[in-house]
Amino acid sequence: MNIAISTGTFYQVPFVQTLEVIRRAGVSHIELLAHWQGNNGWEMAQHLKGIPPKDVLKMIRESGLKISSLHDGGGVIEAGKASLIAESTLEYLAHGDDDIPCLVFHLAHKKTEDHAWRDSYRATAGRDLRAIKGKLVCVENLPTLPGFVALSSEPADLLAFAEENDIYINLDTTHYAQMDREIVEAAEALKSRVRTVHLSDYLAPHRHLYVGEGVLDLRGCLSRLDLPALHAITLECDIAYDANLTKTVDRIKRAVDYVEEIVGT
Repeated sequence: MNIAISTGTFYQVPFVQTLEVIRRAGVSHIELLAHWQGNNGWEMAQHLKGIPPKDVLKMIRESGLKISSLHDGGGVIEAGKASLIAESTLEYLAHGDDDIPCLVFHLAHKKTEDHAWRDSYRATAGRDLRAIKGKLVCVENLPTLPGFVALSSEPADLLAFAEENDIYINLDTTHYAQMDREIVEAAEALKSRVRTVHLSDYLAPHRHLYVGEGVLDLRGCLSRLDLPALHAITLECDIAYDANLTKTVDRIKRAVDYVEEIVGT
């Protein structure tokens, strides 16, 4: 099992700087959050905007870090978009197939009032994800965005979707907290299919807090999972970036220590 850091944590600084601070902290694996920008104004991983995936992969190789997973940051289905899978994800796979063992996808959202869309798109999403061969494919529980209709992240529905398509689940602790779902109960319900975790704390309305700074029972959640079956626990929490890199490096180390103490590594 890998303990990884999401590169999206440091979206506000240049990507090379992101890799350097993670490397200095002694972490060997990253979850690469791909840049995504939608018509609705949602943008992720801004530090990768305009950088071709092949150049991003080159920077990672030169850093000595390993990709634990590639996180397709989209999931919003907009006009003219037929697939859940972003074009940039296909580019990453074309240029770095050997570098990417695992892919994490958001469940699909669409800005619409048509709830029938959800049922019809479920088969399309499953087909697209099944078509990815030779990778661990995980879908992430995502709370419904205001004004959108989404495939359901309710544990029973998410488990059924994963099982019927022979794919796996990325359990995001903050996202279930946003849905007012107990993360320990969600972990228990989903454990047969959970292979990756996005770990962060939560204290409403604050999301993706640094581990230990919110109210979530992260220890209880992880204890319910089949830890030997996990591919990765990814820290997708608010590790604040400081111009004094020593402070940032120390904070990453403390977060990793927190996880290692819980899982007994």
